[in-house]
Amino acid sequence: MLAPLNSFLCRHDFYWSERHGAERCRRCAKLRQNDKPTHAEPLRFEAPPVRPDAEVMPFPDVVHSVEATAPAPAPSHDLRTRIEHLADGQTLDRAAVLALLLDLIEDGQSSDPQIVGVTAAEIYARLHAAAAQA
Repeated sequence: MLAPLNSFLCRHDFYWSERHGAERCRRCAKLRQNDKPTHAEPLRFEAPPVRPDAEVMPFPDVVHSVEATAPAPAPSHDLRTRIEHLADGQTLDRAAVLALLLDLIEDGQSSDPQIVGVTAAEIYARLHAAAAQA
């Protein structure tokens, strides 16, 4: 008796059915009756319009500005030695500290890291002791 009213009383949950080529309700299987298309407009392959030069901001030339401000010193020692020198009290300028941090992060992300396991624990202990003394 309620079968004719099922689609009328249903709170429709429509999905796209490839088999029926239309949107169909998950609960009562009613097809959606709609005048507007259910799909977005077709893909366009034209080039986008050219933007005026006033709207386009040029990218800054980062390579030249970094090279001009601070030349990167070539590290003479391996990463562990450089960290141990820092823990022993060697003072580093900002560029050297940044280079050391970048090398440490790169080492941690590499496929063959130098600072792992017991080595990392020893270095951490030395740095922690140096920070406590400072």
